[in-house]
Amino acid sequence: MSDDDGRAPGPPAQPTRPSRWRTLLWTRRPRAWAVAGAVAAVGVAFAVGTVVGTARPDVAAAPSITPTAGTVTLEQLLDAPQTYADQLPGPVAAPVSLHTTRIVFSNRALDGGTAETPWNVWAGVGTDRSTICLVATADRIESSSACFPRDAALHGSVSMSAQSRSGTLTIDLRGGGVQGRVTNGY
Repeated sequence: MSDDDGRAPGPPAQPTRPSRWRTLLWTRRPRAWAVAGAVAAVGVAFAVGTVVGTARPDVAAAPSITPTAGTVTLEQLLDAPQTYADQLPGPVAAPVSLHTTRIVFSNRALDGGTAETPWNVWAGVGTDRSTICLVATADRIESSSACFPRDAALHGSVSMSAQSRSGTLTIDLRGGGVQGRVTNGY
């Protein structure tokens, strides 16, 4: 005799045990599918990042100037709290915001014994906030100032010169490091 489907009768079919992997996938389906989806997403993100990263031509970066080790940078000075010495003398007028000035250079002797070239230089945030300004004075009355774009002053290379009867001052900002020198006479 045969069944309705044309097969020969035989012993009843034994239920087969699903494989271990199949059991894991079907019994723990939410976790397994989540892991599989996460792996696929990471793979796609990596592939897209690789294609995007290599599709752009290399752009030459602006030259980077790094101050020497141990140098306090202008950015660090401007972030520090203002002290009494950081305040501009009363008669000195400059295009800077009131509480942003910090003294960045002085060649005055601490004992007051020499005043050959008594320069003081302050840096401050400009009144338009997109600039950093240097203010220099030899007599604490008359001053010279120069303002630079913020990024150039804090990370690039800019320079300022000023003259007085005491000599010529040159201040260089290189990568945020401040260097000053004074030469006597004009």
